[in-house]
Parts: sequence; structure tokens; C-alpha cells
Amino acid sequence: MNHRGHRIPLLMAMTATLASVGCAGNPAPGEPGYRFNLNGTYDALFSAQGMDFTGTADLVTVAGGAVTGTVRLTNPETVTAELEGMVSDSTFSFESTYSRAGGCEGALLGGGEIQSDGVGTSGDVDIADDCMGGVMEGSFRFTRSDEARP
Repeated sequence: MNHRGHRIPLLMAMTATLASVGCAGNPAPGEPGYRFNLNGTYDALFSAQGMDFTGTADLVTVAGGAVTGTVRLTNPETVTAELEGMVSDSTFSFESTYSRAGGCEGALLGGGEIQSDGVGTSGDVDIADDCMGGVMEGSFRFTRSDEARP
């Protein structure tokens, strides 16, 4: 009796099983142990049009890689932003709406690379501010603050 016809499906099933077992120990974005989760308090810096805005960002990454948080910039003026984003591999993308002193409101759309162990992320950001008019290009950087380091 020829068993070749049965060997290929059996071999494929065994390979698939071994592959899934091998990957089962690797955490996914948002799961504990994923190297690029963004969790904790970060020192925040946004730069646009030659101005630097500094403060903090409190971020949480949940299962599936969704990131939520609040950015509170305090210098040179007060800006509060509710942030929603996504971790995918070592990339962070986000969008946010904000309000700032003087009753101005705006939106942020940005993204960049995450440092290993989630100690920080930086990249580019587009800023649409209703008091400034138009879209400004800028950059952002979040660095885990000293009190939040593991």
C-alpha cells in the first residue's frame, strides 16, 4: 500500500502544529513582555515652528496594541491632549485632539519608532491648530521618566 498520499498532509499538519507551539511563547502587542509596549509616564516634547512644548504623557498599551493616554504639556503654555494610537511591531502611530490656552483647539497625527522595552518613541507629527491656521509639521519625543523606569 502506498502511504505517500498520507505523508504530505500529515507532515503539513505537524509543521503547522510545531510553528504554532513555537510562536505561542512570543507575546503580541499589548501583552505583558512585548518589547515595544508603551506603558507609564513619559517626558513629552513636541517641536513645531521653532518652538518646544514640554510636559508629560501617561500611556497604556492594551491587548491588540491599542494605546490610550493623556498628554499634558505645561511649558511654554498649557496643552491637554487625549491620545489614541497603535503599536505595531516597533512602530507607534497616533492621533489626538487637544485644547490649549486661549480657547484654541487642534489635532495631532503622528508616528515613529519605539525603542526596545518601550523606554521611548519619537517621530514626526502634523499639527492642525484652529488658532494658527493650516497644518504645521513637527516632531515628537516621549522618553520614559525616571520615576516610571522599571
